Amino acid sequence: FIFLNCITIALERPQIEHKSTERIFLSISNYIFTAIFVAEMTLKVVSLGLYFGDQAYLRSSWNILDGFLVFVSLVDIVVSVASAGGAKILGVLRVLRLLRTLRPLRVISRAPGLKLVVETLISSLKPIGNIVLICCAFFIIFGILGVQLFKGKFFYCLGVDVRNVTNKSDCEAANYKWVHHKYNFDNLGQALMSLFVLASEDGWVNIMYNGLDAVAVDQQPVTNHNPWMLSYFISFLLIVSFFVLNMFVGVVVENL
Repeated sequence: FIFLNCITIALERPQIEHKSTERIFLSISNYIFTAIFVAEMTLKVVSLGLYFGDQAYLRSSWNILDGFLVFVSLVDIVVSVASAGGAKILGVLRVLRLLRTLRPLRVISRAPGLKLVVETLISSLKPIGNIVLICCAFFIIFGILGVQLFKGKFFYCLGVDVRNVTNKSDCEAANYKWVHHKYNFDNLGQALMSLFVLASEDGWVNIMYNGLDAVAVDQQPVTNHNPWMLSYFISFLLIVSFFVLNMFVGVVVENL
């Protein structure tokens, strides 16, 4: 039922006409699935008890999640009926209605493998928090270092023929544009963004070569002008991408 409910949610789209066959089908499906989930919750509460007792319904975090999603489903029906009747809907109710997209989470409590993964991630939050602090420290350190090395040096002349351009003045004299690269180290914020791209290892080569080509402030880049700058980027990749980030995997595996 959860899988079928996920399919009907995925079929929702803004272009569906109000009284079309598709809209009626999706609405009735929503009512049916909500009724099934409410019946399931009611049976659990009756058999286990609501709160008192070791096996009570609210003693399990998974049951609390299920109960919350059932409540969201009921709110969704109330909002749908109110909208059909032309009533104004409170903003809070609209937000709660959006939470129906969380219904696939009900699968977790029914799949032992998924439940184990989620419980492992939750138990790993504390050690992962320590690794996050270490990672942030390295980002800030390399960010500040990057600003000191490359501040104002990631600019270049954008024009048809820039072979004779050596600096900003030559660029502007030729009526070209003096622009900077999308990822740069002009300030700490930009540096952290550039380092994040480096850590993701997606498009990091362009940033590295921009650093190698950097000459000075208001100077046109020269290919491989500072090859020794390679040590900055390689050091960051080794420490953060390969060492710190892999510690996340180690922590999760350790808590299995």
